[in-house]
Amino acid sequence: MRLFTPEAMREADQKAVEMGYPSLLLMEWAGMKAARVYQELFGHRPAVVLAGKGNNGGDGLVLARHLHLAGVPVRVFAAEGQGGDALLARRALEAHGLEIRPLEEAIWNREEVLVDALFGTGLKGPLEGFHAGLVERMNASGLPILALDLPSGLPYSPHVQATATVAFAAFKTPHFLHREACGKLFLADIGLPKALLEREDLPEIATPEGLLPLLPKRPLTAHKGSVGRVGILGGFRGEGLRYAGAPVLAALGAYRMGAGLVHLVAPEGIPLEPLEAVFHP
Repeated sequence: MRLFTPEAMREADQKAVEMGYPSLLLMEWAGMKAARVYQELFGHRPAVVLAGKGNNGGDGLVLARHLHLAGVPVRVFAAEGQGGDALLARRALEAHGLEIRPLEEAIWNREEVLVDALFGTGLKGPLEGFHAGLVERMNASGLPILALDLPSGLPYSPHVQATATVAFAAFKTPHFLHREACGKLFLADIGLPKALLEREDLPEIATPEGLLPLLPKRPLTAHKGSVGRVGILGGFRGEGLRYAGAPVLAALGAYRMGAGLVHLVAPEGIPLEPLEAVFHP
C-alpha cells in the first residue's frame, strides 16, 4: 500500500478523469462510503455536516444525502459559491428537501456528531479568520468529529482534532505525520483504477502482512545455536548503576528479532527478568 502526498493524490484524481472516470462518480463513492463509516461508528445519532465550497464539501453533501436516505437526522451548513461537482451534489441534496443553511450560521447541540467536510487535500496554507474560528469551536465542542479525507487545516494549525477520519482511495502523508489529529483511521475504496494507486515512486506503508514474507523461514531442525548469536555490551557503574535499561531493551529486541543466543555484558545488578540472556558481569 502506497502512501500518497496530497499533491500525488490530486494527480491521481485528475488522471482518472482523463482516463474517462467521471469525477462526479468519485465524489458519489466518497460520500457514500463515508456515510457507511458514520453509521458504523454512530448509528442513527444526528449529524451536523459542515461543508466547504470545494470537492471536500461536495463529499460532505453526498454523505448528508445518504444519511438522510438511511433515516439519520441531518442538518447541513455549507459555504456559498460552490461549483462543478460540489454544486451538483448540493442540488441533489436539495432535491430531497433538505435545507442547506449558510456555513456562518453553523450551530450544534450535545446530541449531534460533527462531520468535517470543510477542506481536503487542496488546502494551500493555514486557516485564518472565520474558518480558523470555526475549527476552534468544533474542537472545543467536545462532540465526536468525523473528518472526510483529512481533518481540515492539516498540516497547519489550527486544525480539526477528529475522532475518526475516512481517507479516500489511499492514505496520505498527513494521516501518519499528524496521527493524533486523525483519530481512528478508515480507508474507503472510491473506485480509482488500481494502476493509479500502485506508484513505485511513493513510499510504501509497512504492514505486518507485507513484512512477514521478508522474514527467513526456519527449518524444523533449527535450534538456538544455529540461528545467530548477538553480543551486547552496556550499562555503567559509577556512583550507582546507570543506563541499566538500554542493554536490557537491546537484548529483548534481539530475542524478538529471532536471535538464538544473546550474550549480555553488563555490570552486576542489572534486572534480567524476564530475559534469558547469557549474562557476563
